[in-house]
Amino acid sequence: MAVVNVEKPIITLTTDFGSKDNYIGIIKGLITFLNRKASVIDISNEVPPFNIDAGRYLLETSYLNFPPGTIHLAIIDPGVGTERKIVIVETSHCLFVGPDNGLFTFLDRSSIIKIIPVTNTKYFLKDVSPTFHGRDVMAPVTAYLSLGVVPEEFGRPIKSILRPRGRRISKGRGRIIYIDRFGNLVTSIKETDLPSGKYTILLNEHKIGRLRKTFGSVKAGKPVCYINSFGYLEIAINQGSAAEIFNITDTSKTKILIASS
Repeated sequence: MAVVNVEKPIITLTTDFGSKDNYIGIIKGLITFLNRKASVIDISNEVPPFNIDAGRYLLETSYLNFPPGTIHLAIIDPGVGTERKIVIVETSHCLFVGPDNGLFTFLDRSSIIKIIPVTNTKYFLKDVSPTFHGRDVMAPVTAYLSLGVVPEEFGRPIKSILRPRGRRISKGRGRIIYIDRFGNLVTSIKETDLPSGKYTILLNEHKIGRLRKTFGSVKAGKPVCYINSFGYLEIAINQGSAAEIFNITDTSKTKILIASS
């Protein structure tokens, strides 16, 4: 059971709101308006718009670096205003708040203590917009959790979160799930997915080569693939941008192939 430190609560934010508009400022303002003690820390507000894969990756590879009892608010919500649920997911380490759209599927079923759909309108803002549930529902719910309100106050437990099919491609295939500011390409393939023996990694029709240790394992300007610091297969250009060289964007339908050699 996650126990929130109500004297010094920590809340993280992972969103696709960006920094141009006022959305993230409003979220932070509302949380601190309801709880002056709350510390709000950004994981990232630059998740590519509507990109659930990227948001999930950033959250998965960050949350264990925060103290037990942290509340992680994640808002990548292309289904805002529809019938999709907003949920509180509790583990022994922390709490997650966000839309039930696949954002939290990195959590093993065995690690989840309870799942609460947020239905108690007592904890919403008075007037709920159909297009800004981050402000009107998720931010106040998160703030009330940080004040010590227990998850069961927000709704009745359900058995599972939504786990969309086809999120990962098996049998030696994968896809790009995130592109960092250096243009490095994070794939959906984890180190534990890789086969034994010799193999070559391809990006669409481009041969990247065998698995290496780090960027400096190849000459500057050359492509390289390695296991990144979070355990995912990543493709890069040493001192360059793989995204630019291979003309890949967040919406590209890129295929990763692991071929026997």
